[in-house]
Amino acid sequence: MTLDTVEAQQEYQLVSCDAEQKLRSKLETLGLVPGERIRVIQRTGAGYIIEVKSSRLAIAHDLARRLIVQAAQAAQAK
Repeated sequence: MTLDTVEAQQEYQLVSCDAEQKLRSKLETLGLVPGERIRVIQRTGAGYIIEVKSSRLAIAHDLARRLIVQAAQAAQAK
């Protein structure tokens, strides 16, 4: 599933990012790396506010559609 389809106030684990290398590198510097836990704090008209490694980031809808995630509980079971 992609980040733009998930519910707020839930925790997810980043699986991958469907983007060019330049964008993936930028996201990695912000802590968005595969395996990292992401909490969706709020959905807004412009996008999402997410929490990654105790930091909050605002991301646009088009970026959220590129982030592939899974429920954090499913990630623990594997």
